[in-house]
Amino acid sequence: MPTPAGASCPLHPGALAVDVCERCGRFVCGDCTVLRDERALCTGCAAAVSSPSSRATLALVCGALGFVCCVPFPLAAIALGRIEERAIDRGDAPREGLTRARWAVRLGAMQLALLSLLLVSFAAWRVLRERLTAAP
Repeated sequence: MPTPAGASCPLHPGALAVDVCERCGRFVCGDCTVLRDERALCTGCAAAVSSPSSRATLALVCGALGFVCCVPFPLAAIALGRIEERAIDRGDAPREGLTRARWAVRLGAMQLALLSLLLVSFAAWRVLRERLTAAP
């Protein structure tokens, strides 16, 4: 986005703006411009996107807690992980959370697959046991 003539930096009112923050839209001077992933950001937005979001961390925690065989945790991990991935794609969440979001989705899917396998194995065991006890 082009910077209008005469626009000034809100943190340095005497300095002319050289760019616009791509996250919040503030004008920034040369001292306040931070480049992240080829995006110009103000110092506040650059600090906000430097660490994974709490949603990415929560998704990963849910993925880890799913190993205690609680069905809601893997479902929450998958849902939160996908939501975080979409937010990162839109630029609404820091890219640093992408790895956590992807691992949360993987862990949740793996846990649901293991739970399905366990249920199928249990059902097969019951059928086999009934056939063996019913045989003459």
